[in-house]
Amino acid sequence: LKPFEAGADGKPNPGYRDLFPEAPPEGLVPSCAVAGIVGALTGVIGTLQAMETIKLITGIGEPLVGRLLLYDALGARFDTIRYKRA
Repeated sequence: LKPFEAGADGKPNPGYRDLFPEAPPEGLVPSCAVAGIVGALTGVIGTLQAMETIKLITGIGEPLVGRLLLYDALGARFDTIRYKRA
């Protein structure tokens, strides 16, 4: 999401490659085209992303900047982890 590229201080926020610096070897992880995706799950994640954007625009709540929201759809569980820029 574009709003998460830089924080209020103008410094870059952590990104995906800060957690996983190198891509997995080719063929180790199947693509979405091969493994498929659950349509309902894309709706859940899209709604969460929209709410994060609303929080940033309005200045309410606590945005997930510097944290990663983990969602286990099969277990109906949420968790967050904190991480920093590498």
